[in-house]
Amino acid sequence: MARDFDDAPRRIGDANDLVLARQRDADERIYVVNTNLVIDAQEKLARRRRLDRIRRAGAAVSWLSLFTAVIGTGIAAWTTGNPARFVLGDLICGSLLLMSLLALGGVHFAGRRVPSLQRLEAQLVSAQESLWQQKADRRPDLPDRRRLYFEEISTAVEKYQADSRKYRRVHNSLQRAGSRRLWQR
Repeated sequence: MARDFDDAPRRIGDANDLVLARQRDADERIYVVNTNLVIDAQEKLARRRRLDRIRRAGAAVSWLSLFTAVIGTGIAAWTTGNPARFVLGDLICGSLLLMSLLALGGVHFAGRRVPSLQRLEAQLVSAQESLWQQKADRRPDLPDRRRLYFEEISTAVEKYQADSRKYRRVHNSLQRAGSRRLWQR
């Protein structure tokens, strides 16, 4: 049986449409995966920051309660000659010390499998860049390009603002130190 080649353009068009549809589906899956990677990196980064804040607060409470108990007992022993007068304060500071040490231990075990802050920030930046690259590779129309530009610029502005706050603090502390030296001369 002879093959009819009259419908060849239609079959080629159908094949092209099928290829384009599969390409769109693959692009959409990759986009979803990249979006999920960004969300996951943001959640891990937030968890690491929360654990670091708890660790700093627990360490501060531990040292403060230990320092208070030792100084308070020393003052009670020096002024009255009887350190037993500060027993209640020692018990309160000891319980605070114990609770903060338990909190530090819990934070340590909770953060064992969470990567470091720098690694998580690098993963987030990498995931965001791959997502932006994929969005740009789609050859978006003008409103989508404007939205992409706004996302990228807002991220850069936030980074520059954080850097400027850091450098402003450094500058102001150096200025204060320099002005103190001038007044001491």
